Amino acid sequence: MSDAKTGSPRVVGLTGPIGAGKSTVAAMLRELGAKVLDADALVHDEQSRGTTGYSAIVQTFGTKVLGDDREIDRRKLAEEVFADPEKLAKLERIMHPRVIARILEARKMLRDGDVLVVEAIKLLESSLRDVCDEIWVVVAPREEILRRLEARGLPRAEAELRLARQRTEEEFRSAADVVIVNDADRDRTREQAREAWSRARA
Repeated sequence: MSDAKTGSPRVVGLTGPIGAGKSTVAAMLRELGAKVLDADALVHDEQSRGTTGYSAIVQTFGTKVLGDDREIDRRKLAEEVFADPEKLAKLERIMHPRVIARILEARKMLRDGDVLVVEAIKLLESSLRDVCDEIWVVVAPREEILRRLEARGLPRAEAELRLARQRTEEEFRSAADVVIVNDADRDRTREQAREAWSRARA
């Protein structure tokens, strides 16, 4: 691996459709030495009991989204918001500013030449896009995505519904500086990730 490039720290936003394999590519980039932040993990932190995010969610959606431990039950919350665009927008207005603040804080900790990769499914729909210097998109064939989602236990009808509510592959591609195809060939995916990372560090 070459030495870090000189210059200001940069943020790469890593996104793509559900089931395309963003986490797989993020893991490959991490192995190559990338600093990776998972926006979904940040959301989880910001929804923990005792946080302002937790309080805002309970005030907005009620205690029906809580589990027996009084923590937010992410499945219940998803069932509450994903079928209702207005409710989903409310949740995003609660969470996105908090996640962006965490990412900006992480960026301040970078040294010159560092590249921070932020994995985020809702990157293009939020102001998180504005803090990224580049957008990398992971795509996969539709049937492969559906197979992966079914393997996770998501009924096919629900998997198709979630895909339908997201941007199309063409829309993701049109927003991308880099496209990584994550089909069944893991070695080919890894090579694309390596090439993208090498260019980012050049």
